[in-house]
Amino acid sequence: MADDPGSSVTLIFYKIGEAWYREPLLNVIAAAAQMSQLTHVEIAIGECQRHDGAMQNVARIFNDRVGAELIARTGRSPHYSYLSLGCSKQAERAMLAYARKAVGKPFSATAMARSLLWPRQTDHESYFCAELVAAILREGGLLDRNSNPGAATPQSLYELYKGRAASTAN
Repeated sequence: MADDPGSSVTLIFYKIGEAWYREPLLNVIAAAAQMSQLTHVEIAIGECQRHDGAMQNVARIFNDRVGAELIARTGRSPHYSYLSLGCSKQAERAMLAYARKAVGKPFSATAMARSLLWPRQTDHESYFCAELVAAILREGGLLDRNSNPGAATPQSLYELYKGRAASTAN
């Protein structure tokens, strides 16, 4: 589209390191269940950066009282790797609007545990990390409309996008 200069999203993957025994138990279980070192995923929506280079509009969720949030974050940890996907400005706006509506929604450990064997249909009332990211991607048209974000894992998202994204690591 000539009047849509385009934008991007960046998938941010956390990988447990050699000192896996220092990781939170939930990370170790998630890695083992997926047969992967990837245990967490976040998404930076758009190309905005702060003056210090931190990514803006990073949607993420952890198993804590905060729930889903939109934050700024640096990309300086060696445990993270990044996949950047091109998208339209319209898709960026749709994804950011969805992420803003998700802010404050709680983490669902049950949905996370079910994601590999018996995924729930995403209810948009609670999330686990990969489900939140997949729901945002689906809202922006970067994930098939018929997909179920409740079946997403960090590893499945990585596998889906690694061949069509620009990849970076620290």
